[in-house]
Amino acid sequence: MTKMTWMLLALPLAVAAPAAAQAPAPFNPTIVTPAAGCTATPAQLAEAKRVALQFFAPGVDRVALADPSYKQHNPAFVKGAREAGMNDYDYFKSRFGGPAAARGGGGGGRQGGAPAGPTPPPGNQTEIVVAECDTVVVIHRNVRQDPTAAPGTWYEAFTFDAFRVNNGKLVEHWDAAVINPPNPNAAPGGRGN
Repeated sequence: MTKMTWMLLALPLAVAAPAAAQAPAPFNPTIVTPAAGCTATPAQLAEAKRVALQFFAPGVDRVALADPSYKQHNPAFVKGAREAGMNDYDYFKSRFGGPAAARGGGGGGRQGGAPAGPTPPPGNQTEIVVAECDTVVVIHRNVRQDPTAAPGTWYEAFTFDAFRVNNGKLVEHWDAAVINPPNPNAAPGGRGN
């Protein structure tokens, strides 16, 4: 046998599953990179940062920050939009529209009242802010309870939000969100957050 024959024999055989058991299409993420030669002046970078940071300012109208072409990459929001039959922008409006006190927001706040145990030291929503071309990345420093240690034992954890900004509007968003399993303590039929 030739070397090529041995290599072919070493390859695993693909066996087609019955149609009913076919796996969903593989996840195919879109890789977004700045256009070749993308440049921005210091003033343009500062303006892009200003727009992105407004998203985290208390009491700001977040809907006014987003462009109708807004594209979301947070999987929980993408799923929510799909389930609601909405596009990314309309779902964004449904989550962040209305008076600041009435909106649900997308934050990771604790549900059901005051947190148990000591309160952690404050984090920093805007620990690091960097901009390149039309993209702004905001790194958040959070302080969390170590679940393996006594109450009041804290550790730092970092998360991020990245925005593409065009003409003074948010047009695209990425973060490290995941789709969480349902809350086992939620009422039957509830979403459980």
